[in-house]
Amino acid sequence: MKTGSLRVRLIASGAIWIIITLFLTGFALMRLFEAQTRDRVINTLENDMAQLVGRVEIRHDGQLRVALPLSDPRYLQQGGRRYWQIINTSVPQTRPAARLTSPSARAIDLAAAVQPGGENEPLIAVSRDIVLSGSKLSFLVATGPEEVTQPLADLQSKVHLAMLIIGGILITSAWLQVTVGLSPLNQLRAQLASIRQGLAQRMTGNYPDEVAPLVAEFNDVLDQRDASMERARRRAGDLAHGLKTPLTVLSSVARQLRRMGHEAPADDIDEQAEAMLRHVEQALVRARLSSGKGHAASPLAATVVKVSTAIARLPGAETLSFEIDVPATANVPIEQSDLTELLGNLLDNARKWARRNIRVHYEEPLLTVEDDGPGVADEDIPFISERGRRLDESKQGSGLGLSIVADIADIYGLSIGYGRSALGGLKVEIRL
Repeated sequence: MKTGSLRVRLIASGAIWIIITLFLTGFALMRLFEAQTRDRVINTLENDMAQLVGRVEIRHDGQLRVALPLSDPRYLQQGGRRYWQIINTSVPQTRPAARLTSPSARAIDLAAAVQPGGENEPLIAVSRDIVLSGSKLSFLVATGPEEVTQPLADLQSKVHLAMLIIGGILITSAWLQVTVGLSPLNQLRAQLASIRQGLAQRMTGNYPDEVAPLVAEFNDVLDQRDASMERARRRAGDLAHGLKTPLTVLSSVARQLRRMGHEAPADDIDEQAEAMLRHVEQALVRARLSSGKGHAASPLAATVVKVSTAIARLPGAETLSFEIDVPATANVPIEQSDLTELLGNLLDNARKWARRNIRVHYEEPLLTVEDDGPGVADEDIPFISERGRRLDESKQGSGLGLSIVADIADIYGLSIGYGRSALGGLKVEIRL
């Protein structure tokens, strides 16, 4: 069952984990930066409070006074976003002298501003109670939350950009890693395609330890297949040869019966023996054929020349002209003996019917064999490759030639078509 691309699955899963990791890393980084920024702001407020404690004075009438302003000018500016407040809790709070605030906090209720739950984000504040000159003083120093949120926002935009860049680099690296890791599988697929197309017989090359056992097992399967096919061919050949002797005896018996005047039994025996002989010849041809897979490609031009030369020596071919138009470099993914069997039957069939000319043409991927004979009627074309059937009894033959061509085409997955040639006779087209 097909479950999709392994490359896509690996890259997708890697990308998902990279995104999750970067998200968690960014989240943790932002929380850590926020904590460190808040600690830094609080340390600054603690230092300001220490200055404030050292500079506060209590007059004899209980009025509070800061001898020197703090070094940070924001405490002196209205809206400066840095505030301090001192409350003398030893005197009634209704007295004006009981409370002292920085100029920046005169319009702000600091006690309410530092509490959460208001409309705005609460201020960041530190407080301390100190007894000075017999009076209990409560100090409060605060600042706006933007001292934490603004650096955090600035960093967040930079972190997002950095995470996008890092994520892109990591995902690209993951893609490269998967591509390199799966390259042996691409090599494996290419070699399998070469075997399927007949360009190689075995798988070769250096493979990683994880893939090498698979390659070895596949080569063993190829060896076992070849051995099994060879055994099957030998058995079929032995069986066919074993049947030819009884058939010869039957033919001899038929001749004896005919000499004795028993024509009808002799004719029956001859008819059945001839039918069985056709089956034996077919079995022999099938036994000679390969499996159609896993063989090196064969040179087409040289094979056509060799077969046509042999056909030209047969009876009746002395006056025939063979026109061969096949590129010298053409190779076809058919085992050599099967290609010879294919061309032999096509050219022999053309020899039987041709008057003067036989033409062989190849333009990848189409092989065409034509003759200038009488051709085949359109209504008979569907039956032309039927095993043992002879459309014209005037020519000698077993009627197996074109059926053998059809068998070879079936083994190799070739498409075959019949029609009328421009020369006037039969045209056979095979898409290799």
